[in-house]
Amino acid sequence: MKKFVISLIAICATLFFVSCGGDSKSPEKVEGDTDTTDTEKEGDDKTDSDSGNSGEGDTTPAGDTDSDTPADTDNPDTPADTDNPDTPADTDNPDTPADTDDPDSDNPDNENPLYKKFVGRWAAEVILHSNSVALGIPAPSITTRYFIADFYVNEKGQLDMNKVDNKLCRTDNRTGEKNATSASNVLFNESKFNTVFFHWKPADIAGQEDTPYVEVAENGEEISFKLNKDWELRGARMDNPATENMIDKKSDPRIFDHDEDGKDAFTLGIKGKTSLSTGTMYYVQRLWHVFEGKMVAEDKIEGNVDWSDEQFLVDATNATLKAPKNTTTLKDKSIFQFRKVSDSMDCDTLVNQLDTVFDLVDPNAGDAVGVN
Repeated sequence: MKKFVISLIAICATLFFVSCGGDSKSPEKVEGDTDTTDTEKEGDDKTDSDSGNSGEGDTTPAGDTDSDTPADTDNPDTPADTDNPDTPADTDNPDTPADTDDPDSDNPDNENPLYKKFVGRWAAEVILHSNSVALGIPAPSITTRYFIADFYVNEKGQLDMNKVDNKLCRTDNRTGEKNATSASNVLFNESKFNTVFFHWKPADIAGQEDTPYVEVAENGEEISFKLNKDWELRGARMDNPATENMIDKKSDPRIFDHDEDGKDAFTLGIKGKTSLSTGTMYYVQRLWHVFEGKMVAEDKIEGNVDWSDEQFLVDATNATLKAPKNTTTLKDKSIFQFRKVSDSMDCDTLVNQLDTVFDLVDPNAGDAVGVN
C-alpha cells in the first residue's frame, strides 16, 4: 500500500512537471498565431483601443507596417518624402525655381505673339531713289531690287531675317530724265552683282551685338515694322563698315578684284545715249539701309527706306564717266514691299511672277526713264 501511494505521488509529480514544460513552449506558438490573427483584429480596431488606453495602447506591434514611425516613407509629412510637391526636392512642381518646363523658356517666340505673324518666307521689292550731279548735270536714278527672305526667331529670342542664299534675285536701274543726254542704264552682271557682296546685320557690328535686326510692335490696331540698319560693301574689304573710313584712294590696300574679272574693285557697265555716256566703271560701293513701315495686311508689309550710297570710282573707260559726282538719297521716294509667299519660293520662280506677286505703286514714275 505504501509503495502504491509512493508510486501514485511520483506519477502525479511527473505529470505536473510535464504540464509546466508544455506551457513554457506553447505561448510561442500562440503568440505567433496572434501576430497573424489577433493583431490584425486589433489593427482593425486600433483607434478605439488607443483612445481608451493611456500608454500601452500607443505602442504598435512590431509587425505593424502601417505605423506612424519615421521609417514610414508613405507619409507625406516626413522629410524624406519625395512625392510631396511642397518639399524642396520636388522637381515636378512648376513653381519651383528649378522647373524647366516653362513654355516661354523653350519657345522665345511666345514672348511676343506678334512674331508668329512674321515668321516664314517673304518676297521683297525695294525701290531706291537717288539724285546725282556730275559735270553740272542732274541725273535722277531709280534702282529696283528683288529678293527672298526668311523671317525667324533667333537664339536670343529676337525676330530676325536672312536673305535666302544671301543674294538678290534681280536688280534693275534707270538713270536720267527723258530726252536728257545723261539718260543711261546700268548694266549689272547679275551673276556677280546680286551674289558677290559683303553684308552685315546690326548684330554683326562690334558694339551692337544685342541690337535686333527686325523690330515689330502693336500700336492700337496698327503693327509697326522696322528693319534696323544693315550694310553692304562691294569692291573692297572692311572689318567694320560702320566705323571705317570710306575708300578715297586707288592705292588703298582694301580694294581688290571682288568679281574676279581681272579688274580692281567691282565692274559695272553703263549704256547711255551717246558714246561719252557709255562704257565701263570700276568702283567701290558702300550702302546702308533702314526699312520702316507697317503690316498693311496679313501677307503684306510696306514702308519707306532710309539709305545711303557711297561710291568711289577706281577707274572708267572714258573721261565723262570719271567725272566726280555728288549723290543724295530720297527717303520719301524710296519704298519697299514684303509679300508672304510659299516656303518653296525661289529666285527663278519670283522673277517669272513679279507682276503677280507685288502690287507696289512706284512713286517715281517719270522721274528717271533710262535708255529704251
